[in-house]
Amino acid sequence: MLDALQLDRFVGIPYCPRHMDCADLALLVQRELFGRTVVLAGKRARPLDLDAQAAAIADYCSELGMGVEQPQDGDAVLMRDFDAEQAGHIGIYVFTNYAPHVLHTSQKLGASVLHRVQDLQGYGLVVEGYYRWK
Repeated sequence: MLDALQLDRFVGIPYCPRHMDCADLALLVQRELFGRTVVLAGKRARPLDLDAQAAAIADYCSELGMGVEQPQDGDAVLMRDFDAEQAGHIGIYVFTNYAPHVLHTSQKLGASVLHRVQDLQGYGLVVEGYYRWK
């Protein structure tokens, strides 16, 4: 179980569609908190359209990880908005304060946040799956 103090430095990072979107946050956390070097394609597409972003993230999922039923700290959490057909949002699973959480960021949120998994529905998000990094 991670200590909340380990996560504090990753909460409140301002969202930026070009420099700190949900994928950028996931990579930062993997590198700095879990010591993993996860590399996306050199010229990663940064679509600003939500549908295009969802397609880009879905394409990376199979390259970067494999689906798991029981997530562990650091696993990727793939999510979609209630009204979206395709997942287009990624976060990092952490178990802290005796509950499963997701660390993620989006334009709607404005900055990175730590939400309990059970509360994601209240923010209009559905968990599509959990992925262990390769």
